[in-house]
Amino acid sequence: MTLLVTAEQLQQRRVIAAGTLAPLAEGLHRELLPLLNEPPEIPREKALLSRQGGRCTIDGTQLRFDPFDPRHRCPQCGQEYAGGLHDRFRLYWYQLWLAERVLHCALLGVLTDDERSRAVAMTLLDRYAEQYLSYPNADNVLGPSRPFFSTYLESIWLLQLAIAMDVLETGAYSPEVATLGARVRDKLIAPSASLIASYDEGMSNRQVWSNAALMASARLLDDRVLFKRALSGRSGLHAHLQHALLADGSWYEGENYHLFAHRGLWYGVQFARTAGHRLSAPLEDRFHEGFVAPFRTVLPDLTYPARRDSQYAVSLRQPRFAESCELGLANREDERLAGMLARLYDPSIPRAETGRAASSADVERNQSATGLARHDLSWRTLLCARETLPALAAHPPRSDLLPAQGVGILRRDDGAVYVSLDYGHSGGGHGHPDRLNLNLVEDVVRWFDDPGTGSYVDPSLHWYRSTLAHNAPLVDGRSQPRVHGELLAYQDNDTFGWVSAHAELAPGLTVRRTIIVLADYLIDDLQWDGHAPHEIALPMHGVNVVGDHAHTAEPIPGGTGAEDGFSFLADTACVHVSPDDPLTLLGQSADARQLHGWIFPDPAATIWSATTPRPPGLIGRRPLVLLRHTAASGRILGVWSWKDSVSSVEFWGDVLAVWHTDGSRHRHRRVADGWRIEHSLGGVMRVHELAGNVPTRKHVLASSPPSGGGRGQLAPLPLPMAFELAEQHYRRSEYAWQGAGAPKATVTVTRPTPGTVQVEVEVPTSQRLFVPLLTENHLDNEPASINGDSVQLYVVAGARSAGLLLVPESSSVGVRPVPGWSNDLAVDARWRPTASGYHLEATIHIDGRTPEFALDVLVNDVVSGRARRRGQLVLSGAAGEFVYLRGDRQDPERLVRFSLANV
Repeated sequence: MTLLVTAEQLQQRRVIAAGTLAPLAEGLHRELLPLLNEPPEIPREKALLSRQGGRCTIDGTQLRFDPFDPRHRCPQCGQEYAGGLHDRFRLYWYQLWLAERVLHCALLGVLTDDERSRAVAMTLLDRYAEQYLSYPNADNVLGPSRPFFSTYLESIWLLQLAIAMDVLETGAYSPEVATLGARVRDKLIAPSASLIASYDEGMSNRQVWSNAALMASARLLDDRVLFKRALSGRSGLHAHLQHALLADGSWYEGENYHLFAHRGLWYGVQFARTAGHRLSAPLEDRFHEGFVAPFRTVLPDLTYPARRDSQYAVSLRQPRFAESCELGLANREDERLAGMLARLYDPSIPRAETGRAASSADVERNQSATGLARHDLSWRTLLCARETLPALAAHPPRSDLLPAQGVGILRRDDGAVYVSLDYGHSGGGHGHPDRLNLNLVEDVVRWFDDPGTGSYVDPSLHWYRSTLAHNAPLVDGRSQPRVHGELLAYQDNDTFGWVSAHAELAPGLTVRRTIIVLADYLIDDLQWDGHAPHEIALPMHGVNVVGDHAHTAEPIPGGTGAEDGFSFLADTACVHVSPDDPLTLLGQSADARQLHGWIFPDPAATIWSATTPRPPGLIGRRPLVLLRHTAASGRILGVWSWKDSVSSVEFWGDVLAVWHTDGSRHRHRRVADGWRIEHSLGGVMRVHELAGNVPTRKHVLASSPPSGGGRGQLAPLPLPMAFELAEQHYRRSEYAWQGAGAPKATVTVTRPTPGTVQVEVEVPTSQRLFVPLLTENHLDNEPASINGDSVQLYVVAGARSAGLLLVPESSSVGVRPVPGWSNDLAVDARWRPTASGYHLEATIHIDGRTPEFALDVLVNDVVSGRARRRGQLVLSGAAGEFVYLRGDRQDPERLVRFSLANV
């Protein structure tokens, strides 16, 4: 038995490794020589995620990782760093790198009959088996883990080690290998798999890797129950293929997570096949389309669009993307993959360092673009790719539509001009509030761009996750709710094309955006229709207002939430432009190209200018023009030209006229069945009609304001009321309630006067590890105080609410408002120490006429010796839940309802 291929196929790969793919095998073997000469010791410390660790403080770039050089140096500016946070973060990369080298040693030892490689693999597996249980399962960020800070990282690490053990047992069996296998199963695979299985992340891309690791472990442990759960459980392989991989083959969280998740799905599908489980034909088709889907959206410079939580400007000219094509072609013949591989294997592209020698298993770091060949790829190609490739022929990319993902792409000039409307799937937790986002790229010039996301633990994350950071409409000065948009029309004939979509961006408010693309310009038609007036704002990044207009320096009013984005603006001013003329805008590139814009706003609209942060890794700021208009219904119409061929634009009634320097004129207007273009030149007129309308359906908003409904609660509770918080209320990190020392708290809710409600929290056992509110959090973006003894209080009474983090201080209680709550309820708090814990009281001032209110209380559980909280007790109940990623937030729908009648 082997996990990825059969035993017979493993034997056949020996011939291929010595023949067609010998250059690949030899290159991998050369990179192993330092380990073969001196096998390293296994790290003793656990990796730690922090805000500073592993990143340059100047430009935010990830510090260089060299497995044989522990220095921390920025590859962009050369700055060198030192310190424990950097050392602990480096372990993240090193552990993954080392686990992959164990697999390299095992596979090359078997395929090339290299005894020294096999011996090193066995030595390192044995050392890992001895070390694993000594890593502390504490201070994690995303699920329980011992060597790492997140479960998915341990899953990837375990996956490499499990495959290595399986390859040794199948291809190099001996009594010594059998003895080692038993020890590795008992001391490493079984306990690690048990820990991974304890944390289910549903449809997250991370769960894909947990499933892959559990399937591999289950096969080695002969645990059929565990294998079935990872294969066909509610968040197993089949569920991910059916629901998280969309109908067009794209992963719902966007290209960045598609590439990561689909590689994990590949492992799972291979494991299922070798175990005798075949996918249904529809799932096989969807899985295969997953190899192709991310290549359908690539930009003209062969980089991925930085949609959602993506890294910025990631080049396809890296080994793992070529390998995805190779594995896809091994799965099924596909000229689309062969065409992309022809571009990636283009021998005219200059070669650079591929980064393979320092690659970290399946969590690979992005490298600069380089020319590629098969010998640059990884062990997966050596084990699973075709012996020989089909004929490779490159072809220019065409316009495309990914209807399930919700991206319409219109390309011009043999793919050198790229226009897209990102309208559809919201993308889950890694999605951004950017429905109806417009991208425009000309060659290497990114006129309207998506900045993606930088570090998850840096405050800049809030900017990149705002609507304002995108070229997408925002409503009432706030980032959009997380909703799905819907396609209205799509059609393209390579000369004239359009894409139109809409989204419900507020209750009763539908916003529609239509993009019409010709050879040298596009039309951007934004319209909205609602039951009540709303302010619609349209950001336009990278451009300036043309003309000598008065500017009044003043702040731009907008939402105050962390991810509304307005706090990141600088150099803000109101621009006073005559409403009689179109607003003319200009963008300029570093190579002297220009983007000309003509915008026709309502006369009542206001125009603002500002500067914003640049995309991650780029220093400095870039200009922004923000157009804002308040109305129940309205329209913002614009034309953007990336060539000098458009001389002027006019708009009257419902007709938009575009004049060219050659004397031709295009007249545009919307018609009942689509869009009409009349092209006039020299007295000759040609008419073009754009159709492609699709049926629509009503969408429901994905979020709602705090209501205090109380999840599953039938009737409000009377006062007074006392609660004993214990096991059924514990939201854990690594350990369940008993393993965490069985923490308890008592919450008493009374109404001492008609205008107040009093909440008393008694924590009988506490080390009183209070973290003052102003303490800087060096780990992540959450308030540092949640990692100390503290209480989170949430109240909804009528139309008013309060969300507060309460922290005992020397003689008072520090109060931090939680973003997202109106905090227009007055709350007074005080505390006192008790014999072995503390007592906190909060008085909430509630209108005596209010018939009921809703409340939740969370008590953070902390012990010494930890960097992050151990868990929290939750009044509304939390059995089986984990505390990860919750910060100081709580779902308003969970609040417990109380009656104020007859009190």
